[in-house]
Amino acid sequence: MSSGTARWEGGVDLQQVRATYRDETRSAILAAAARILSEEGPAALTVRRVAEVVNASTKMIYTCFSGKAGLLDALYIHSFDGLGREFGKCLAEPAPVARLRAICKAYRAYALAEPAFYNVMFGDLGRAYEAPLESRRRAWSTFRAMREAVAACLPEDRRDEARQLSQMLWATLHGVVSLELRGLLGEKTDAGDLYDRTSELFLQGSGLIPS
Repeated sequence: MSSGTARWEGGVDLQQVRATYRDETRSAILAAAARILSEEGPAALTVRRVAEVVNASTKMIYTCFSGKAGLLDALYIHSFDGLGREFGKCLAEPAPVARLRAICKAYRAYALAEPAFYNVMFGDLGRAYEAPLESRRRAWSTFRAMREAVAACLPEDRRDEARQLSQMLWATLHGVVSLELRGLLGEKTDAGDLYDRTSELFLQGSGLIPS
C-alpha cells in the first residue's frame, strides 16, 4: 500500500456511508410523508407532522428538503420515479407485444405495492401542492416507456397515433386500479382478472395486438 491518501483495501469509505445514510433518510421521510397524506389528508402534511412520525427534528426535514415546498416536490418526483423503475424492468423484453403487456402489469403491481405513493401521483397531493413545470415534465416523462411500447406495436402508417393511444391506455389502466384501491369493485370481483381482461380488450380493440 502506498503512503499518503491511499485507502486500505477493504477499508470503510465514509463518503459512501454518508451518501447511503442520506439516501435512506430521505426515502424514510418521503415514505412517511406519503403515508400521512394518504391516511390523514393534505392538511396534516406539515414539516412538523412528518418530523413527529419519523422521530426527527424539523431541522432535519429542512436540511434534507429545504422546507415544505422542497419536501412536496421531492415526494411528487420520488413517487413517479418508482413507477419509472418498474417500467424500466420491462424494457429487457425484446418482443413489442410482450413488452407492452409487461408494462400494463407493472402499472398495477406498483399501484398495489405502493398505494401511498400512487395516491401522491394521482390523488390527494394535487389538493395541497402544484408541482413546478419542470417537475411535472420529469414526472410525466415516466410514461415515455409506455408510449414507446405502444409505438413499437403499431405499423409504420399508424405511428402518429402512439401518443393518443398511450394516453387512452393509461386512462383505462388507471380507472380499474383506482376502483380497486378504493374498494369499489365489490368482494366478488377478481380485480386482477378484471384488470387483465380490460387491458387486453383495449389492446385488441385499438389494434395494438392481434385479436
